[in-house]
Amino acid sequence: MNYYSELENISNFSHINIDDNKKEKLIEYSSLVIEYNKNINITGAKNTEDFFYFHIIDCLLALEIFSSYDNIIDIGSGAGLPSIPLAIVFNDKKFTLCESKNKKAEFLRLAKDKLQLNNIEIKCINAYEIKEKYDTITSRAFSDISSLLKIFNKIKNKDSKLIAYKGKIKKIEEELKNANIQKSKYNIEIKKLQIEDKERHIVIISNL
Repeated sequence: MNYYSELENISNFSHINIDDNKKEKLIEYSSLVIEYNKNINITGAKNTEDFFYFHIIDCLLALEIFSSYDNIIDIGSGAGLPSIPLAIVFNDKKFTLCESKNKKAEFLRLAKDKLQLNNIEIKCINAYEIKEKYDTITSRAFSDISSLLKIFNKIKNKDSKLIAYKGKIKKIEEELKNANIQKSKYNIEIKKLQIEDKERHIVIISNL
């Protein structure tokens, strides 16, 4: 796989520059995940190529959306997705990674140290125990929209946004229906991500 050409395509699409140092960190992060995964299961990806394409590239497709937001918390960060790829590119923004499982949180601390990511903070707690407020709440493959909305309402500010990575539009519509969202209270946007062979979307929820 030509990692650099993949990243160049992303930067061209989102109009955000990914310099060589950031590209190297993204590749190093992919290697860290797969090496750690040999002993502790933190991803279903079996090799660096799969993890890079199906996870890192997937996260970076939303770069343009995150460019306007700061003080971002990633709920159920797991292996660090989407927050570590975003934190590498946006090294001037603050990211909080919330992960309740100790072994996954240990990996996040390792990645922070190895990649010298001074703009991230790791919280090894249940998401419902968070007391601080954030202007941007994001999540990828953590839970359904109903559960995310409960967390969002607990830790949001007046102008906060929930940015959720999701898959097929049919599943999104089902989750939105089950969440029973009051249209008079929230604004909902669904943006399709441009990736081959997969149906991927971003759901953005904010107060009206």
